[in-house]
Amino acid sequence: MKLDKTSSDLNEQSEAYVSCFIIYLHPFRLIETEDDPVKETTYNQVKNQSWNAKDLTKVIGALEVNIEAKVSTQLFVARDGGLALPRLEQLSNTQAVVGKFNLCLAGALLGGIYCQAITPDSLEAGAIKYYASSKQKYMSGEWQAPAAANIFHRQIRFGLASPIEAGALRAPPRVTNFFELKQAIQVGLQILAAVPPVQGEYLLKGVTSFVRLDWGEALANFWIVVEQLISFLWKKYIVDPTLVNDPNSSRRKQLEDRRTWTASTRIEMLTQKDVIPLECFKALATARRARNKLHHEGTHPTKEDAQAAYKGLIELLIVALNGQKLPLLEIVLDEFMLDDPCSVPECEEFKACDPDVLSISQPRY
Repeated sequence: MKLDKTSSDLNEQSEAYVSCFIIYLHPFRLIETEDDPVKETTYNQVKNQSWNAKDLTKVIGALEVNIEAKVSTQLFVARDGGLALPRLEQLSNTQAVVGKFNLCLAGALLGGIYCQAITPDSLEAGAIKYYASSKQKYMSGEWQAPAAANIFHRQIRFGLASPIEAGALRAPPRVTNFFELKQAIQVGLQILAAVPPVQGEYLLKGVTSFVRLDWGEALANFWIVVEQLISFLWKKYIVDPTLVNDPNSSRRKQLEDRRTWTASTRIEMLTQKDVIPLECFKALATARRARNKLHHEGTHPTKEDAQAAYKGLIELLIVALNGQKLPLLEIVLDEFMLDDPCSVPECEEFKACDPDVLSISQPRY
């Protein structure tokens, strides 16, 4: 389905719609403005499935985002945390669309608003619809994605969620001001623009995996960003200054040769030149050993290994930004961590059970 109207057409048509792609902020949060605050959902509304479902699809605002050089569009934000991008030629395949959404989410994360990465099963096709009678825009998913967050949003948008699920509208919901979300995304994208090699999607995926206790996936994604930051610092503090006095092309090729200057060698040299702090060097050494064991031996890393990679990444990013404060550091990741089932004390009642009673050799039906 091609783009039927441009974003600017919405305010010019008596009735219009823009074909778009839709995802949802996760964890769930509601969006408001000072002029359009979130209205409280009562217990009886949840119990009777009578909450204002249409209001959840209302577009609260939009912000400008770059799709590629000299190409920008609007990112629409709905009351229930739905995010939509118009269908453009530059967003012609699933990976490109997911990557662009994850870039925006990475911006929000770096800007101090916690959110998680999406995958292709989170991507919906839909539309932004404008109604002249109310002069309002609404976000509508036409093709439903199978991810758990999408199923939840579909149910609350149609007033079909059970009271247990709809309790998220009351218990108590995370309410975020649209302008705070807009500012967070813009600040985060500015940070990423300042360190061009870094792809925010991998930082976002690393954090998402970390809070889900997937240490291997977290470590792998964090290390991608570490190497991107090392390349940035290597060029800034080693390659460029050297070429000022010796601009020979062969010299550049020699300094950029990854076989000669491996990541570990670059980290060592940048540390010796006092570019990288010693504590960062130690964290990166721990993470690198764990990453090598994961990739070459299949050895699962520990939480401490993933934490070391995250610590090293953050310190490298601060160095790359010349000491700039990161709003991301205001987010306490432990507050979003999944509970580890293996850390839950065993029930005394189960301990007293005779193991023979639970034998699976003779199943009972």
